[in-house]
Amino acid sequence: MAKHELRGIPFGHFGKGCVHVRISFDFGTDEGIAQFESFMNEAAELVSAHGGSLSGEHGDGRARSALLDRMYSQEMRELFEQFKEIFDPENFFNPGVLVKPEAVTEGLRMAPGQRRFELTPVHKLGKDKGSLVNAINRCVGVSACRSETGSMCPSSQITGDEMHSTRGRARMFSEMFRGESIKDGFGSKEVEEALDLCLSCKACVSECPVNVDMATYKAEFLHNHYKGKLRPGAHYVMGWLPLLGYVAHKIPVVPTLLDKVMSAPRLAPLIAKVSGLDAGRPLIHFAHTSLRKWHKEHEPVPVLGDAAVNRSTESSDEAVSSAAPVPPLPPGERTVVLWPDSFNSSLGTSPATATVEVLEALGYTVVIPQEFVCCGLTWHSTGQLDMVKRVLRQTVKVMKPYLDRGLPVIGVEPSCTVMLQHEAAELCDDPTYGAVIKNLARNTHSFSEFIAKRLEQFVAAGVIAPGDVSALTQVHCHEKSLGDPQHSAAVLRALGINEEQIATGCCGLAGNWGFEKGHAEVSMALGERELFPKVKKAATEGKVVIADGFSCRTQIEQGTGTNAQHIAEIVHGIIGKASYYN
Repeated sequence: MAKHELRGIPFGHFGKGCVHVRISFDFGTDEGIAQFESFMNEAAELVSAHGGSLSGEHGDGRARSALLDRMYSQEMRELFEQFKEIFDPENFFNPGVLVKPEAVTEGLRMAPGQRRFELTPVHKLGKDKGSLVNAINRCVGVSACRSETGSMCPSSQITGDEMHSTRGRARMFSEMFRGESIKDGFGSKEVEEALDLCLSCKACVSECPVNVDMATYKAEFLHNHYKGKLRPGAHYVMGWLPLLGYVAHKIPVVPTLLDKVMSAPRLAPLIAKVSGLDAGRPLIHFAHTSLRKWHKEHEPVPVLGDAAVNRSTESSDEAVSSAAPVPPLPPGERTVVLWPDSFNSSLGTSPATATVEVLEALGYTVVIPQEFVCCGLTWHSTGQLDMVKRVLRQTVKVMKPYLDRGLPVIGVEPSCTVMLQHEAAELCDDPTYGAVIKNLARNTHSFSEFIAKRLEQFVAAGVIAPGDVSALTQVHCHEKSLGDPQHSAAVLRALGINEEQIATGCCGLAGNWGFEKGHAEVSMALGERELFPKVKKAATEGKVVIADGFSCRTQIEQGTGTNAQHIAEIVHGIIGKASYYN
């Protein structure tokens, strides 16, 4: 390696005495491939000179067959060839491997020819030098995505088909970029089919050893695949849902009317068909009153700590008289911004209203932007990346005054929170807006992350008494992969709630994906892996079912008839029972 000015990172499973080394070969240029060929030949001579084997852990294959003349005699290699001819006289199976081998430089996945259809991605992809090809080449084929347990990869688990695994999709992308077997680049129907069952759950981002992010690559593909073309109806209906919900609630009668129409047994399947949605599942409901309107008319609840301390001198109750004072919030930390995500603002508002009242009870003043803001998630998952950037620019204009004041932003919906914390900065790198988006990412917190320590103060002061409750929790797949579920776990522990988590990751609805045409059956089958059976069992055992994601709650309700709750609703219910809350 020193002779050829290469670097190598050793890794392996040392318990079996197996050490690998990943070497910094440059497969992107002809010079780099020539260097690779020279290195491999010299390395083969070196290993053989010491009586070593070239075969390694996984045999020889295409990578080393051409080097076997250093390891085996001519006579032995002729015997190999005779043996193969007995069973495969036409050399049909694995031509070029072991017998009559191809050169070590033949068929390299990452050769210069792989970049035939490379385009500049919309995402910055800073870790991959701004190259989608480099990003795809992260996949080294270890097949963690073929596991039958864990979160990755849901579509592979349910179909058992390599094409619907993260690794399979990476290989399809690689062939697309090469342009030999898949010749029409981003117009490829084959790649579109391979990506169709990708839920964009992002489990691969955290569970893949090399952090392949197939959700991002899918968004990039859809962005280019449908450029200048008519999209599927679901992309317009579900992708533009945030703006539709915001505008609908500007006209008082519209949300109620929409809800009635979309709930009508005869009309709902027809609406689904016309909209490009799957008629095999019920449509979503619009809230009759938006979060913003509710907040305008809302009277803030009393601060729980103040109520307990003030009344401790008026009562002989031991729990009150012994309560330690809850430290007051410094004036500069009392105001917070609640992020009005589209799901909890326009569709199901209970988690957001519960969040507002919990924050107020803990001593905070809550403000909500009245103008349209959005993280762009639904446009992103449908590959409408130009629209995502436009939405983020609008968001920057609205949020900048709050961020300039240093106000924290509290997210209710995990997918939107994660989008603001991570993906948004990858997409909005404009000098005018990029700095504000990064500031927004730094100042955005999940509900549980923000209240965990403050809540513990109220529990320690005896104002909130922990209970003894058992709960089944469906952690949102985006929170599991890019967020930190431990914050929610800490909140539940503080409240005396014994938690069991669903292990299989994504609920199976995955936002707009489960509503798209042809996905309902697979979506429900994903729920049957673990989620539905355990929710049904929890209902019979009197357990609370917690799901912070709107999609997760929708999937649970449609698959089991159980109404799951956001953790904010759980905290709100316990605070409501606190002795001196009212």
